Amino acid sequence: MIKISVLGIKEGIGKTTISLALAKELSKEGRTLLVDKTPSCGLWRKIGLDGDFACQGQLCFLKLFKRPFRIEELDEDSIKSKLISAYKERWDYVVIDNFSCAVPENPIIGLDVDSLPIFVTDPFNVRVTLEYSERFFRKYGLIINLTQREYKINKEISKLFQISVSIPVTEENDVGLFLLPLIADLKGRKQTLYE
Repeated sequence: MIKISVLGIKEGIGKTTISLALAKELSKEGRTLLVDKTPSCGLWRKIGLDGDFACQGQLCFLKLFKRPFRIEELDEDSIKSKLISAYKERWDYVVIDNFSCAVPENPIIGLDVDSLPIFVTDPFNVRVTLEYSERFFRKYGLIINLTQREYKINKEISKLFQISVSIPVTEENDVGLFLLPLIADLKGRKQTLYE
């Protein structure tokens, strides 16, 4: 199982949209779980599902928080239990949509310390995103979202990550097309795991 954590410092930069597009693309390659770790239940509200768990073909969705915008004292134990149970299933990929400014010291985020972190930002917040990424054990991916079409990621910044992608302002349904280099890398990692 390859776990990918989608992280960022700011609301509204496309973490949930990118998580969903990434999970949809990965589900074409294997059984994929998309975890909504946001207390606002942003993914759940975006796709309009009922309950805490749902599947559409090879793509399944897991909501961790019970109700949007209400974090209760028992949520941490409930979340740990839900994740441990869900991870016992056989998944090829797990994509985790995290809340803004999630840090590895947070017990909910720390459960997935073995995941590949992908940092999502916009062109105006790259520097602060780089500072934020220093809090994590590794730096796998950088996605600079909402760019102009001709935007190029600085080579020095790209060198800090194993893979970097820019996504221009585009229709939500087209986001997955810009993630194809990332999908190819993850698919290669999966093949290496099973060899």
